Amino acid sequence: MKKKYLILGIVAVAAVAAYVFTPSLDTIVRRLVNKYGSQVTGTDVDLKGFSLSLSSGEGKISQITIANPKNYSAPYLFKLDEISIKVNLKSLTSDTIIIDEIKVRQPEITYEMISLTQNNVSEILKNIENYGKTSESTAADAKPQKETKATKSDSSGKKVIIKNLLIDKGNIDVIAALPGKTQKLSVALPSIKMQGIGESRHGESIPETISKVIGKILTTASQTVVKSNAIDLKGIAQENLNNVVGGVKDRVKSIGIFGK
Repeated sequence: MKKKYLILGIVAVAAVAAYVFTPSLDTIVRRLVNKYGSQVTGTDVDLKGFSLSLSSGEGKISQITIANPKNYSAPYLFKLDEISIKVNLKSLTSDTIIIDEIKVRQPEITYEMISLTQNNVSEILKNIENYGKTSESTAADAKPQKETKATKSDSSGKKVIIKNLLIDKGNIDVIAALPGKTQKLSVALPSIKMQGIGESRHGESIPETISKVIGKILTTASQTVVKSNAIDLKGIAQENLNNVVGGVKDRVKSIGIFGK
């Protein structure tokens, strides 16, 4: 009888220890998004909270922010408060997590120009591009390693498939703080739909997935600002170009203000 109670006691202690010391799903998701998001963008990415129902697979992300690079006035390049998510629960124990649906409502993007050739969106997109090149180079040089239980269960090694992603009712705050003139206005971000992210490769890594989603959002925002003509970027640029020549002029043209 004493042996029986001893065994039950050990099981109870183990259960309590597992509950106390094992990171929650919220902690794991926040840690991974903050870590890899920051690496991909080159600025601080902060996910405030994550919740998921283990009965329905429906979840919510409370807030995500992407900090601006240095030298910009606004604290955030990107901020969103409302994200709903639907996860295939069976996939949580597999090597590839399948997300059936993500809906992002009312994201806020700040597009800030501080010179004719420099804006925060382009800087982050460049960081994403450089991260991708570095990752490809590292992967090519890395030697295959024997898979162990530890590496297989490591959540950072999980792959992701996103079947449907909708970003809707977003807004872009445009700040053109150029010499001699500052303009501010708001432009609507077009709805963005992405499907089958990672499906062709049977799942992509968390950094690859983050790169694709953020890259798509910021590319769309940049193109929207340039095409909107709401701020007379062309006129401001032309006025300043009267005082510059050579390579600087070519760089200004390359950012698309004057078209092709």
